Amino acid sequence: MPVKISFKGHDKNLLSGILHTRFLGKSLTKKDDNSIVISAHGFGVDKNYWIIKELSKYLDKKEIASMRFDFMGVGDSEGKVEDSNLEQMVDDLNAAVEHAKQRGYKKINVVAHSLGAMVAVLAATANKDIHALTLLAPAVDIKHAIKKRKDTYKHTADGMVEVAKIKVKRGFLKNISRDVYREAGKLKIPVLIVHGDADRSTDMKNAKKFFNRLKTKKKFVIVKNANHHFSKKKHLNVLMKEAYRWATKKL
Repeated sequence: MPVKISFKGHDKNLLSGILHTRFLGKSLTKKDDNSIVISAHGFGVDKNYWIIKELSKYLDKKEIASMRFDFMGVGDSEGKVEDSNLEQMVDDLNAAVEHAKQRGYKKINVVAHSLGAMVAVLAATANKDIHALTLLAPAVDIKHAIKKRKDTYKHTADGMVEVAKIKVKRGFLKNISRDVYREAGKLKIPVLIVHGDADRSTDMKNAKKFFNRLKTKKKFVIVKNANHHFSKKKHLNVLMKEAYRWATKKL
């Protein structure tokens, strides 16, 4: 059953989310399933993004608790999206994890799409409360992504940068252009990567490069003919089944 929630994120901005759980209004006991999936959306979308919302509904039917939320300045969350940066997004994700902990959830699996996947990786290298990662079409190499899709990035006359039609401060592109490959070796938790081989926004070669540097339990799933948004239902179904298996597997 879905319920609206809110919690404080970066700079004490109130973040909006939706919790899907069969334990609504009840305290978790030792006998209950205390695992939860927290979903982090990518840039330019929110918690109701196709992949994130459908995954929550799918997990709900499987009686797996999940939580999806809006980063600062996005959807129903407080703050200004033009002030977005990686550190802020990592803070917001960590706040979501802490909120889940306060509700009694102990096994936390983070599922993240595109830029959200980079945020999840950076958070998981330091946050011991994140027990597993599922990265969907991860944007692990922003510099390469910008070169590949120059049509989605442009400078504006007011000194801002337009990224996927969203205006942010000019330093945003430099801020998110991190070398996340070296972070792979720091991860000590299981990592699942799901990537479409028809993705025009993030290169699967970069995802594989990141995957190869992981030193923990891992799995790479290629979804044939799927694009960055897993737009076709059959592609989304593969993604959801793999995410469900990873969330329920004894890792």
